[in-house]
Amino acid sequence: MDPDMDMQATGNPLSAMPAEAREAMMRPSEEIKAVLLARLANMEPQELQMLDSAITPEVAIILSRFLPELQQIVDMIAGQNGGQPMEAMQDGDPSMGALSGM
Repeated sequence: MDPDMDMQATGNPLSAMPAEAREAMMRPSEEIKAVLLARLANMEPQELQMLDSAITPEVAIILSRFLPELQQIVDMIAGQNGGQPMEAMQDGDPSMGALSGM
């Protein structure tokens, strides 16, 4: 099958890429992680609290698939604060935000 036709049929631009390239695209990027950390550091405490309350553990799981760098950041902060990594939050208190401790 023609890769261009495959992409049009599925709507997924990654489907036309070789498997190795697809895997590389899904790996966390240090550059994106640095940008996200800088943006978080630039936010006011109230903004971080709002973000935390809006991102439930269930939503965080989906966001971590979209932005694996976010999972690394949350896990890093959780480790610094003695908290749980993002995966462990799935079974935790649903009223707690996924970014608690930021």
